[in-house]
Amino acid sequence: MFNPGGQLPLRTLKAAVVGSCGFTLFLGACAIANTPQQDLAYARWAKCNAPFVQLEWVGLDGRITFRFSTAGSRQEVLQCLADAGRTGPPLPEPVGVPPPGGV
Repeated sequence: MFNPGGQLPLRTLKAAVVGSCGFTLFLGACAIANTPQQDLAYARWAKCNAPFVQLEWVGLDGRITFRFSTAGSRQEVLQCLADAGRTGPPLPEPVGVPPPGGV
């Protein structure tokens, strides 16, 4: 629907911009929702959080990646997460990342 000047009518242009923005917001909202595996991983992490340990990342599959400062704190978190995994659906093995320079 071009007018004789070869330009789109202003109303059509506004509708296209508003529609595009709405679709972008919809897709953005979908991207920030957690997967069920992530929700389960966060719930387990809340029970197993320990001193000198920091959550780094929870993958879409529920894999927990955490940073630890001491070998003992790493082992404590791994044991707690293993115990928590016995009563519910399994998640991928958690990954403990040492601080830069090692423990």
